[in-house]
Amino acid sequence: MRLLSISALGAALVAAGLLAPAAGEATAGGSNGVDADPNLARPGQRVELSVPGCAPGRGRHWVTSRAFVKDIALAAEADNGHGFATVRRGVADGTYDIVAHCDGRKVYGHLQVSAKRSWPTVLPPSLSRPSVSFGQ
Repeated sequence: MRLLSISALGAALVAAGLLAPAAGEATAGGSNGVDADPNLARPGQRVELSVPGCAPGRGRHWVTSRAFVKDIALAAEADNGHGFATVRRGVADGTYDIVAHCDGRKVYGHLQVSAKRSWPTVLPPSLSRPSVSFGQ
């Protein structure tokens, strides 16, 4: 009976960790908008940016946001603009606009920044992807 209650408690803790909202998010909005990766970032963290259909051509292509340390020049990656930005240290929690400038047009996204820590990973990396094979 004791083992059953410990197992139930463990399952409840894992479920709570999976259902808890992740703090420290940096998310860019919209399909065909500015995409940011990772989806979880904090002030001082580096974020990868991708802008579909904004591959640099003859003109200057760049991305700007009040959340970034500086404006980011985009490089070509297939038909996309690509670059890396660093979220400013000390930036206040909140949602910030991202604007990509592409051949006279603007592509928009948004970035949510939070200095709060997210839940830690429940399982160690060695257990998260089992390498057990059956039937051999």
